[in-house]
Amino acid sequence: MKNIAIIVIALAAILTGCNLEPDVAPMPTFVGEANTTIAELLAMHTIGSEDSYDSIPMGSNIIICGYVTTSDEWGNNYKYLNIEDETGGIQIKIDNKALYNKYKIGQKLYVKCDGLVLGDYRKLPQLGLWANGSMQAIPSFKTYLYLFPDGAPMGDFNPIEMTTIPSANDIPATNYNRRVRLIGATFVEGGIATFSDPGAATSHDIKMSDGTTITMRTSNYATFASETLPVGTGEITGILTRYNNYVQIVINSPADLVGFTIPMERQTVFSVNYANAFNEGWSQAGTGNDWQTMVNSSFSGFYITPVANQDKYLISPAIILDNINGPELSFTHRAPQGFDPNTMMCFYTPNYTGDVNTTLWIPFNLSAASGQTASNNFSIELPEGTQSTNFRLMFHTTSATSAWYLSDIKITGLVQ
Repeated sequence: MKNIAIIVIALAAILTGCNLEPDVAPMPTFVGEANTTIAELLAMHTIGSEDSYDSIPMGSNIIICGYVTTSDEWGNNYKYLNIEDETGGIQIKIDNKALYNKYKIGQKLYVKCDGLVLGDYRKLPQLGLWANGSMQAIPSFKTYLYLFPDGAPMGDFNPIEMTTIPSANDIPATNYNRRVRLIGATFVEGGIATFSDPGAATSHDIKMSDGTTITMRTSNYATFASETLPVGTGEITGILTRYNNYVQIVINSPADLVGFTIPMERQTVFSVNYANAFNEGWSQAGTGNDWQTMVNSSFSGFYITPVANQDKYLISPAIILDNINGPELSFTHRAPQGFDPNTMMCFYTPNYTGDVNTTLWIPFNLSAASGQTASNNFSIELPEGTQSTNFRLMFHTTSATSAWYLSDIKITGLVQ
């Protein structure tokens, strides 16, 4: 035991004297330099009427260098990355679904092109391999032969600003696969359509201020695919691409959209849990029979069976509407032996005092066909002045001769 204690003390002394710092991965460094610009590389291939390619011979020692401008982190770019230098841009096809972990936006990247193929897909220049009559991705396990990051990511590459969209053939091939910024752009379906349909990648037209148009292409696997396109006019930054004679733009994420208005969607901002309503803020006041709740397969809501000299109030909990645009109230009501608007009434207040008798209540005009037992739907947009943090509803029965049933009470509103 004495010997063990000596060993432990000795080890402690050794460890205490060491400077235990966490391991840090060395900064990637490429030994060499580029000898070809991206524009010079693109000039080595002539885009034909169909997908085509030109092999880059082994031993040609062609090296290009550019900065990464795309990211697949948000799922909108799949198995490729784009780089560009001051002369042009190129898309590099890579068989990897998480390239952003290694090749971040702004990363300086050298590419040894020997043995690769310079080709095109529907007239969009690409760098990769060729097989089965089309461009193919570089296998992920072979990227170490061709791609060489250098230094730390430097941030975004300055985009080319565009205020008009020329025809596809009037745009130089060197401008495709480059980062561009559309100035004065408007989504034709802004506020209506989502970025992508669920089943397939989707194209949406963008109209420029001069009337020219461009298409934005979004993958249905993008993390923002189900979000609604923004409204208004703003700026869109993305990669300029083409599909035959269609000019397109592809964004990395919605952060690439600036100056637009996020569309508001109508959502339910208040509803009732009838099984536990009186424990969740609903209250009663007045005289006569109480309001009851019923929850079964055929009905879920409030009901009351009034008696002579009935004067009963059903009051909602506070409903916060101060940040809600265009709030709308709706509910369904019915009286089995007929509805009487003089004895069955609905009110609201934006400022409840805590006392039903001292609160200023504003009536809604309810109606239903006399003598019918059918359900009647009531819906109204709440007027200005109701957007408060203390909005309340109140249902009032006096000496009615019929039971009254209320269900589907809810308020919807436009929220971002």
